[in-house]
Amino acid sequence: MSFINKSPRPYAPVLLVAVFSLLSYAPTPASAHNAIQAPKMPKVSAREEQRLREGKLVLRTERDATDEGSAVVTGIIEVNATPEQIWKILLHFESIPQTSKAMKEADRYFDDKGTNHRIINMRYMLKVAWVEIVYHVHHDYFPSADYLVWALDDAKENGIAATVGSFSTWPGSSPGTTRFLYRTMVDTGRSIPQWVEEDLSESSLKSYIKHVKVSAEK
Repeated sequence: MSFINKSPRPYAPVLLVAVFSLLSYAPTPASAHNAIQAPKMPKVSAREEQRLREGKLVLRTERDATDEGSAVVTGIIEVNATPEQIWKILLHFESIPQTSKAMKEADRYFDDKGTNHRIINMRYMLKVAWVEIVYHVHHDYFPSADYLVWALDDAKENGIAATVGSFSTWPGSSPGTTRFLYRTMVDTGRSIPQWVEEDLSESSLKSYIKHVKVSAEK
């Protein structure tokens, strides 16, 4: 399968603080509000390609050994649905607590559909064991290019150091299928047990992607 990079869009006012090259770029705080590039589909191995064709999840996790609490997680799955059906689910952020044991609240406090892209801001509250975190996320959705990116809303008080990520949809391996790519980096900014980190990242991402697939294929 060949992967074609989607063209960048000129405007997205977000603060992006990344440890890895998550969205194919690494802006400084001064430039983060001025430019953004679309996410890229990572190259998959033959074994991963087979899993995708079977409708199974491909999940990758990269941890930064020099930065406690930081991890980049990538999830890909093939869905028997159209991109439109998938995006209807993805943009309903309020449903995330139904798919994650860690996510307790998801409240929309800003929604501007705009002309070229849509801005959605959400307040999230996570709780795992004794760890409770409230943070605010700015999302930029580009419907004509089939991707959405997010980062912390730096105008609000946040209980994590950084989060940056993207949703994107791509042609599947056969007609009527779509690949959903979910990439995210979460830096809690604190030293917490690895199992707590996993509940805040891998576990939640895995549950959410499976929820998207099941819901879109109904």
